[in-house]
Amino acid sequence: MRHYLFPIALLACVLATSCNTNKRLYETGMAYHQANQIDHERIMELKNSGSPDAWPEIFERYCSIKGRSDEMAHFPAEVRRSLHYTPLDLDKEITTAQNKAEAYLMAKAHQELSQTNPDLDEADRLIKHLERVNCNNTQIDDLKLKSLARRYGDISRLMHIEVFERQVGPNRDDAVSFKETQGGATATVTDHQLSKTATIKGRVNFIDPKHRKRILLSIPYEVSSKFEQSFTTVEGPQSACSAQTLERLKQKPVPFPTDESLLNDARNQLVDLIYQKIQ
Repeated sequence: MRHYLFPIALLACVLATSCNTNKRLYETGMAYHQANQIDHERIMELKNSGSPDAWPEIFERYCSIKGRSDEMAHFPAEVRRSLHYTPLDLDKEITTAQNKAEAYLMAKAHQELSQTNPDLDEADRLIKHLERVNCNNTQIDDLKLKSLARRYGDISRLMHIEVFERQVGPNRDDAVSFKETQGGATATVTDHQLSKTATIKGRVNFIDPKHRKRILLSIPYEVSSKFEQSFTTVEGPQSACSAQTLERLKQKPVPFPTDESLLNDARNQLVDLIYQKIQ
């Protein structure tokens, strides 16, 4: 793509220096259309092959065409006319190619990492390619974790958890009261819903065991631990209560956990989550 964009960059220089010669415009126009034609023919060839491994290159070729088209769109109207430039709408084709390229690369990376003796360099190449296709793909970090686990074994020895923020919510008691009456007796029943939440945010770094200052992988995280408990209290004679209320009375209240215990539970959840991802 860099090679074919060079004439467009050259044209920008020509326009900037007012050396807008017909020859330069002709050469640039020919290079632009020839590059698009080469990419288009290659895309058709790859599609006709019917091979799933063709989609990463198809996606890259579409991106090259769009990149050149977007560059050309910035030039003055008279220049675009002289180059016979027509705007290209490739959004649908690019999205389709991107989705299929991602699906292929994810499947191949998972397949490689599932082998008894995986080629970890090939797995890492597939993951990096996936990252180029879509850096926001939600499986990238999971694949990187699996690759680290296959390469280093027990990754807990590589793991360093950084905490940037701790948040602990207040002790909440959402209570609802109502009256019950039976046999002439009346009691006030209160259903309590206790809750408290702790959240930690930060980053998990996986450190190279041979070079302690080198971070192999860094993953941001946000995990929460929530305490919830329900119980019922009664003011007045229990003889006024329904069978359902009497059953709920068997559930005794539990004190709110301390801030630190809830934060520790959130941290443990994070470690468990990481191990689940590498299974």
